[in-house]
Amino acid sequence: MAALAAIACVSVVSVRQSQAQAVYCTNCASEITQLLNLARLVDQLGMQGNILQTNTNQFQTMTVNTTPLPSLEWGNGAANIQSVNTALASANALSFAKSGLATQFGQHYGTYDSYLTSPATSAAFAGKYQQWSTNANASVLSTLEAGSLQSGQIGGDELALINRLKIQTGAVQGNLEALQTLAQVGLLNIEQLQKLRQLILADTSLKANAIQTEADQSASQQAAWRTFIKTQTTIPTSGGARF
Repeated sequence: MAALAAIACVSVVSVRQSQAQAVYCTNCASEITQLLNLARLVDQLGMQGNILQTNTNQFQTMTVNTTPLPSLEWGNGAANIQSVNTALASANALSFAKSGLATQFGQHYGTYDSYLTSPATSAAFAGKYQQWSTNANASVLSTLEAGSLQSGQIGGDELALINRLKIQTGAVQGNLEALQTLAQVGLLNIEQLQKLRQLILADTSLKANAIQTEADQSASQQAAWRTFIKTQTTIPTSGGARF
């Protein structure tokens, strides 16, 4: 009996010890799991922070790229072209800028047939020579004035505009601002091409007036010479013979 009692006591102690060890290990596993879960949450929080930072950077980049310029730079190309046309139209000489060119051309220049039917007097030719001289001087003067006006524009508001565009180009930050600056420069190039065409037209007007003045002189002189020949059909000689 004593032996059985001793064995029972040992069994109870062993069971209690085993139960205590099982509870202790269960608590250890729970704490470790909680630590692992906490570490995972911290890692996930870090990842969420990185994603948020990336999204913030992308949003800032998108904001910069889509922000327009506070003000755009436009030149006075149309007004400058119109001012040159006005100067050419107000001159006495014919030019592409004048209205009613056909009528004014007929008033300035004649034809060979018209000179044949008009009296070729000295007064008439004096008036024509005065007209040719005036037209030539006015044509040259208007062309020079047009060139001088454009030269002043190049060194004035155009130069100021180009300097402002240079500053704006250096301060461009986003894609939209760069595109807007490029558009402004492109329109400036178009204005310059228009002014070049206008200057070519002014030069063409000068050459056309010079050519037509020479043609008018030649036509009037040839008509006067023919009229003179037709009126002098007989020339008396000392012997009484006539030709």
